[in-house]
Amino acid sequence: MTPIIQPLSMNVKIIVISLFLVTIGTFTNPAFAQQFEEPNYTIRGAEVSGFEIDSENTSLIISIDTRARGELIITLPRSLIDAKIGSEDIEFIISVGVLDLDSFDEVKTSHDRTVTIPIKRSSHEITIIGTQVFSQVTSAPTVQSQQQIEEMIQAELRSEIPEGKAKLLIFSNTEWSGAFQVAGFDVTEINDQRDRIVIFECEPPLVGERAFGAKIKKVTEEGYLKIVAIQNQKIIAQESTDEHFGEVFITENCVSSFTTGPEGGGCLIATATYGSELAPQVQQLRELRDNKLLKTESGIEFMESFNDFYYSFSPVIADYERENPAFRETVKLAITPMISSLSILNHVDLDSEAKVLGYGISLILLNIGMYVGVPAIVVVGIKKRF
Repeated sequence: MTPIIQPLSMNVKIIVISLFLVTIGTFTNPAFAQQFEEPNYTIRGAEVSGFEIDSENTSLIISIDTRARGELIITLPRSLIDAKIGSEDIEFIISVGVLDLDSFDEVKTSHDRTVTIPIKRSSHEITIIGTQVFSQVTSAPTVQSQQQIEEMIQAELRSEIPEGKAKLLIFSNTEWSGAFQVAGFDVTEINDQRDRIVIFECEPPLVGERAFGAKIKKVTEEGYLKIVAIQNQKIIAQESTDEHFGEVFITENCVSSFTTGPEGGGCLIATATYGSELAPQVQQLRELRDNKLLKTESGIEFMESFNDFYYSFSPVIADYERENPAFRETVKLAITPMISSLSILNHVDLDSEAKVLGYGISLILLNIGMYVGVPAIVVVGIKKRF
């Protein structure tokens, strides 16, 4: 999202926010001397060197050391900074250096607000202005029941995540440390002693897949640790441990959003069926898509229509396959003949529209014969015998 310079100056905006404070009766005490827990964040192209609360101007000031263009994704607890008129949320006022952002991505929950802020090479300070600021008092971690954790996971599944991004949910009542990485991006180190949510970039490239992994370890003997990765309102990976100095590790592929074009996305059902992106059957389907169908206009048009249909149900089936081995074996029996028939296309030249249409129609008729014609003949034969 391209930042646009706001016509109002920062001083005018501060005056407007101050009037809001008088109107709603929200007053804060100076917080420069108070200690508060740093918000959770991920940053690309820069490093955060410090946070300050300016209670007079109800703002959070973030100092950054910038190396290149990038972005800051920061989760702001409402107990630390918020922006409201009465009980209604209003937008934060955010400036990067001397420029004010006219628009930015934001995800809201009842407990926090996560904003995505673009960073330029010349940026050295980010100011987030709200209507109220508080120091965040660190309390002792509490033990949560499994039901409470599941309720929190379901709440996060219902909340919106910016397109092309995913969430890593970390639940713990003890101190932990680790890191996660998305293919093509730097390793991000994380540590805390309580629950934490990390939003990260997780969109597959136009061709191929993008993998991610997370490895987190308890640094104490007692306590529990659970991590869950979610994207597109689906759980794509999860692990937990309560062992002494226990460690959890997950690795999975990012899932393309349903609106992704013909090149995006993966073979979800085949991957779940054969257990790996590296399985020969999955590689065969990918090569057919990328090296054959996407080389012609007819193939591209077919993949666009197919993706609209396929991604409307494939995530549900793939998830159920991972949970139910018997169902996975049933799906394997069902799709193996189709994959075998499609292998024909990897041995012919599809260098013209006519060949794509000819072979495509032939294979459709072949599969109709296998999946409809043969069972129909068997059923008719059984009826005649009895």
